[in-house]
Amino acid sequence: MYYFKRYFLIIIITVLFLLNLMPTPYFLIIPGQAINLSKNITVENGEKDAKGQFLLTSTAIIKANLLLYIYGFFDPNIDLKNKDDEILLNMKQKDYIDIMEKLMQESQMISQVVAIRKAGYSTEISGRGILINGILDNSPAKNKLLPGDVIIKIDEQPVYILEEFSEIIRSYNLSQIVKITFLRDNSTYSTSIPLIELPGTDDETEGIGIGIYADTKDLQCRFPLKIEIDLEKIKGPSAGLMIALEMLNQLTENDLSSGLLIAGTGNLSMDGRITEVDGIKQKIISAKKHKADVFLVPQKNYPEALKFSHGIRIIPVDDFDDAIMKLIKL
Repeated sequence: MYYFKRYFLIIIITVLFLLNLMPTPYFLIIPGQAINLSKNITVENGEKDAKGQFLLTSTAIIKANLLLYIYGFFDPNIDLKNKDDEILLNMKQKDYIDIMEKLMQESQMISQVVAIRKAGYSTEISGRGILINGILDNSPAKNKLLPGDVIIKIDEQPVYILEEFSEIIRSYNLSQIVKITFLRDNSTYSTSIPLIELPGTDDETEGIGIGIYADTKDLQCRFPLKIEIDLEKIKGPSAGLMIALEMLNQLTENDLSSGLLIAGTGNLSMDGRITEVDGIKQKIISAKKHKADVFLVPQKNYPEALKFSHGIRIIPVDDFDDAIMKLIKL
């Protein structure tokens, strides 16, 4: 019996060792950190006297060998993603990290602009046009514009930042045709594109546009206050909402946290819109582990978030103003 147990143990160890060596095309999405932002963000002339906290929540991505794949398959807190189904996950690790770091840097800059403006300060923003990242399937711009193109004019009006682009487009009417001048491979081109209704949340229309995903190329901002952000280990854009709330809370007299632990997530746009993110389940799990009272979530993620709402209050938000008003009412 002794030898049987000994050999059985050796077999088990050998199997586990082999499983650990066998690669798979999958990644594990697991709960990440929940960070008290008051310890990582300092705003000049701001006060860190809030009784509550704003918590940044994150996910972690781990490449799965066969052993981790089996573990992740049975753990309800973990999601499995096939790298062949995810464009970013299918990249080389260094390229993926570089993109996530760039998105985080842009997210921090946007958060500073939104928070400082809401606190009553002015900011100077500059850019070199509208960089196209993607095009909607139903967009009339399809096959006319390509990802990587940079829009520099709308009907002869120069555009340098995304805000200017959006403001000009809002002044037009649905189905009106606009002339778009853009750069591609250092050459200048023009094309005419009709405006369409853009999809919003809950199948409602969000407004009009040409149906593209875009950012400001080489966005630069000058701030009237010095802001220190120490979040080097956090990647991606989904921390934007919570970073902006922490900054604003340091610059205002009233405590937006109402003495509570406020966790959350959300991509924040320059105009204050809050858009959907990935990893909702894992972020809520992380918030619960840190005893958060409330979890702020983009409106589009709200139905999914409700599935994991036991023990925490889920609050959906459309934009930055909506988030502030709902926090004030807590």
